[in-house]
Amino acid sequence: MNWDALGAIGEFVGALGVIATLAYVAVQLRHSTRAVRAATLNNTTASQQAELRWSSDIAQAMTKVLHRPEELTELETHQVTEWMTAAFLARENEYRQHQQGLLERDKWEQSKTIVQVIAGMPWFGNWWTEYGRHVYTVGFVEWVDQVMAAGAFDTPSALKALEGTSTSDE
Repeated sequence: MNWDALGAIGEFVGALGVIATLAYVAVQLRHSTRAVRAATLNNTTASQQAELRWSSDIAQAMTKVLHRPEELTELETHQVTEWMTAAFLARENEYRQHQQGLLERDKWEQSKTIVQVIAGMPWFGNWWTEYGRHVYTVGFVEWVDQVMAAGAFDTPSALKALEGTSTSDE
């Protein structure tokens, strides 16, 4: 028996084992990445749903923010400040998840639209200048500033148009 031949066969079998192990690890890594992305999507959706429920709980204050911000009471101002802070914490989380490649582009575009809608509220500018800019990371603040510079929605007008559409469809 030739020891060199046996050694070569052993090295070949070992190399096949390494290749099989690497293939297995690649498949597991792909499954893990999908699971992390799915969890990120679920958490993002749950956060947005919670914000919607919360904003409906403070509907009177939200209506004033949209149409008559000067009439907000101290309690309503607090409620909206807390809601906006939470909403932007969620957007900052989504911003960071997107930067890390964990939040897909279409969901990220939805988050960007939410920022544009909120930034279109008349009360937002004061909140952002006096409070918001000082709470979030520098990168996120710069991104929100870019979104605002690109143009926020005219949220009150858009809502009035929607209200008019739903009324005329009845």
